[in-house]
Amino acid sequence: MKIIETLPNISEGRNSELIRQIRDLSDNYNRIWFISCKSDEYFNRSFISVAGDCEEIEDFLYKLTAICIEKIDMNNHTGYHPRIGAIDVIPIVPVVGITFEEANNLVERLAKKISESFSLPIYLYEKSAKKEERKNINNIRKGEFEFLEKKMKLPEWKPDFGPDIPHPTAGATIMGVRDPLITLDFHLNNSDRWLVEQIKQELLMILPANIFLERKFNGKFNMSVNAKEGEISLTILYNEVTRVINHFGCELERVTLSSPIMGSTFLKSFRNLAEKLDGEIITIEEKILANSEVRKIRKDQI
Repeated sequence: MKIIETLPNISEGRNSELIRQIRDLSDNYNRIWFISCKSDEYFNRSFISVAGDCEEIEDFLYKLTAICIEKIDMNNHTGYHPRIGAIDVIPIVPVVGITFEEANNLVERLAKKISESFSLPIYLYEKSAKKEERKNINNIRKGEFEFLEKKMKLPEWKPDFGPDIPHPTAGATIMGVRDPLITLDFHLNNSDRWLVEQIKQELLMILPANIFLERKFNGKFNMSVNAKEGEISLTILYNEVTRVINHFGCELERVTLSSPIMGSTFLKSFRNLAEKLDGEIITIEEKILANSEVRKIRKDQI
């Protein structure tokens, strides 16, 4: 079986019923595994991770898009994360037995189907980008949903698929094949936003990473650090972030993994950090196999 991971980011982090509906959707497939979902009320955004068979993932993403277009109105959306649409970005990551070309064919096939079915503009990014300036997602998001209509009037921002105007409620969607991300959450024992922002700015100057801040219910901050696996090792990322946090005299409560790690080779280089991290260390491949065994047992018991 050819396996891919998809990590759709949707512009809704406060509606638990919508997240439950998406999770229930994934349960309708025999060869799809729901890996994780992280919803952020401050960003008003949910980060979903699903892996499985290519054909079933393609159908799942099409139906997820339909649900989000129905349930999310970007005209009423507020949140502290850049976004241009209800289904803001759909990354595709090859996992097992699939080439870049095969994954990219899936992206283009799905982009065409979604754009035609829902009149939704699609921009291709990262490895699927047809223009150099669209490889970086931040270039596509510049101006966000509020200025998307004006931006799309420029010839250089004509979408790769779909109409030349935003969907009236869903905006536009970004899709593409990309490398796996390293994601670590640093839980800070500090409620001083000014200090935490200084740490963030220092890290942005020295690391090839995206950094997001989340104020927790107790007032303390969580710092989520995302970097491409091919651009920095997990060890260096961990060491540099903890060094800067300590330099600013900020106490670090713990570091956690927000989602499973992909790749057994990557896991081997990661083992030396095992004692410093909370949570179970598991690869996506192991997660899929474990869930498969659970499903098999359940079916045998019916």
